Amino acid sequence: MGDTRNPVFNDVPAAVVWLTIAIAACGVAAELFAPFRDLAFGWGAFFPVFAFDRPGAAPAIAPWFLHVFVHGSWMHLVMNTLALLAFGAASARPFGRGVKASAGFLLFFFACALAGVFAQYLVDPVSQIPMVGASTGISGCFAAAGWARGGLRGMLSLALPWLLINIVLALAGTQMWIAIAWAAHIGGLVAGAVLYPLFLAAFRSGSRPRF
Repeated sequence: MGDTRNPVFNDVPAAVVWLTIAIAACGVAAELFAPFRDLAFGWGAFFPVFAFDRPGAAPAIAPWFLHVFVHGSWMHLVMNTLALLAFGAASARPFGRGVKASAGFLLFFFACALAGVFAQYLVDPVSQIPMVGASTGISGCFAAAGWARGGLRGMLSLALPWLLINIVLALAGTQMWIAIAWAAHIGGLVAGAVLYPLFLAAFRSGSRPRF
């Protein structure tokens, strides 16, 4: 028998389940239906150069949040949905159950996503390369899962490796075969490390959290 004290995919909170379903459904629809792909890309792809003045029908604010529902490939989608199920569940469980707890986790996730987009904009505000994917919010969940697992030390044990990986990606720059939004990952990660205890204290159902 394995250790069941910290299940990975067992007992996934409802907020994580429905968020994952929404992201997966949008990703599958975009891969299978070109009109939906064009619509999703038009509303969700974040272009730093158009961060505040976006051409077309979509409002400029839309991609700051909707980018989490758009992915570049099947592999991108599968990796992010699995990561969300694992780290999202670990970070959502301490919120408890109920509407308040679910709202707290979702607000936390999208706060991290927003921080990731803002970091990407700050690093290269004139870039015309689109940024998509849920890894902004998931990066915040890496730090949050560490907080949930073992307080500050647990957070550092999960956050620092992801931070170092993205620093390496930043240093690799154009040598990478695909553009990776390392700044967005770091922005989401830092937001998760800072904001998770605050969101948990505000939205947790039941006893107060201890770190």
